[in-house]
Amino acid sequence: MEVKLPFSENLELNSSNNDTTGYYLVSTRWTMINDDHITFIRRRSLGYCYNLNWAGPLSRYDAEKIIKNKETTLIISHAALIPFLVTVNNELVVPNNAEVRKLIGFKAESLQQAN
Repeated sequence: MEVKLPFSENLELNSSNNDTTGYYLVSTRWTMINDDHITFIRRRSLGYCYNLNWAGPLSRYDAEKIIKNKETTLIISHAALIPFLVTVNNELVVPNNAEVRKLIGFKAESLQQAN
């Protein structure tokens, strides 16, 4: 779908790399293999969460600035997550399954088991 806004170029709204929908930071350190949901870093780096509304969205620039030199954090676009979003107890979350982990870019050896 194309949208034409005054004084702007055309926006492609169905692109998974679209900056208009924002980005989230995923913690590979705190997402455990047996967690039900993916663990995100909260806005302003105020801890960790499953709820996507607490995690952002951020601009691509801000997300890249925050993760500079951080090996346990990945960036994912909101558009790429849309097919996987679910609501649990009035919170917007992303299930922790093999398909989502592959999309985000998790390495199998980086996943830990929670006690």
